[in-house]
Amino acid sequence: MVGEGFVRVGTNLVNFFLVEDGGRVTVVDAGLPSYRPLLEPGLRLLGRTADDIAAVVLTHPHVDHLGFAGSLGVPVHMHNDDGRIRRERRSLRYLHHPQAWRFLTHLRTSGTPPTIEDMRTVADGDVLDVPGRPRAIHTGGHTEGHTVFYFEDRGMLAVGDLICTLNPLTGRRGPQLLPRALNLSSAHMLDSLSKIEHLDTKAILFGHGDEWTRGSADAVRIVRQTGPT
Repeated sequence: MVGEGFVRVGTNLVNFFLVEDGGRVTVVDAGLPSYRPLLEPGLRLLGRTADDIAAVVLTHPHVDHLGFAGSLGVPVHMHNDDGRIRRERRSLRYLHHPQAWRFLTHLRTSGTPPTIEDMRTVADGDVLDVPGRPRAIHTGGHTEGHTVFYFEDRGMLAVGDLICTLNPLTGRRGPQLLPRALNLSSAHMLDSLSKIEHLDTKAILFGHGDEWTRGSADAVRIVRQTGPT
C-alpha cells in the first residue's frame, strides 16, 4: 500500500498501480505482459477481485507500461498523441552498466502485449470518469503523448516515465529523468516538469523506483539539478 486505496504492484524493475474507489478499481499502467499473475495479490490487498476492475489508464504505450492491459476486457485510456514511438537516441554507452543488461533482457523476455479492443483517447486536462477520477496532465517528451495522472482528492500523482527514482539503465537512485536512450526529447521532459512542480502531492508514483513523499517541488528541483541522464 502506497496511499489510501493505492497499491504498488510489480517487480524491482517495473511498477504498476491499482486504485480503489467505491468498490471499483482503476489499473494505472499495466507493467509487462508477463506481470498479469501479479494482479490478483495486489487486488487482494484492496479486498477486490479482477471483476472489480473498471478501467486501465496508460501514461504511454511502451511495452513496460502497456503490458497486459488488453487482457482485462475493460476500456483502456491513453493520450491521443501516442500513436507512434520514437526515441531521442540509441547509445551503446549504457551497456557497461549491469543494470542495463538486466532491464533490457527483462523487457525482451516478458512477452507481447495483447491487443487492446476498447481504446479511449485522453486529452490534457480531462478528468476521467473512472475510479479515483484522475486528471490527465500532458507531459510530452518521453513520448509525444506521455501523460501523468493526478488523483487530487488523495494527493497522489502517477508520473509514468516523466521521471523515476531508479534509472532503469544505470541503476542510479533518486529523482531523475529517464535516460536519453529511452526518450523522444529530454529537453521537452524538462519543460514538462513545470506542469507538476506546484501540485500538492502526498506521494509521487513512478514506473521505475520507489514512491517519493517529499513533495513535487522538491522532486522537480532535484531532477533539474541533475539534468538529462
